[in-house]
Amino acid sequence: MARVDAADPVARRARLRLVGVLLAVLLAGLGACSTSSTESPSTPPARPDGSLEAARTKLGLVQQDPCYTSRDLAAQWPVCARWEEEVRNVAIAAAGARPANPEITDPAAAVEAGYERFLRAGCPAGVAPADPGACIAAVEATRTGVTRLAAGIAAAR
Repeated sequence: MARVDAADPVARRARLRLVGVLLAVLLAGLGACSTSSTESPSTPPARPDGSLEAARTKLGLVQQDPCYTSRDLAAQWPVCARWEEEVRNVAIAAAGARPANPEITDPAAAVEAGYERFLRAGCPAGVAPADPGACIAAVEATRTGVTRLAAGIAAAR
């Protein structure tokens, strides 16, 4: 094996390049770690879009749910608690986006009333209601509010 002379300028440059590359890799690795752990805690958290357009999009999604589309609510209502909550959130967002527009706020209040009926009747999953008919009526009331809300949002510009 050939011995490398410390005074050899080619060997010295090669070692310096190797040290420089290793140092760059090490610093890049440390830099990647430090940016994720040192982000400013004062950075505001991301907030959901409260615009009417976002409510319109979400409403379109909840209108595709079987709790809205099913013809057999007697079989469907036991799994509609989450849907009721989602629809209520959409109605709140829509009313917040256009608080002075009764074409939106009135149907949003109807959705809220249907949701409250659903809760009062003991309809959420895991609770045995005294009257399944009351749960079906509550889902129907919410569905009517959703239909009216969709029309109100569609009319709003």
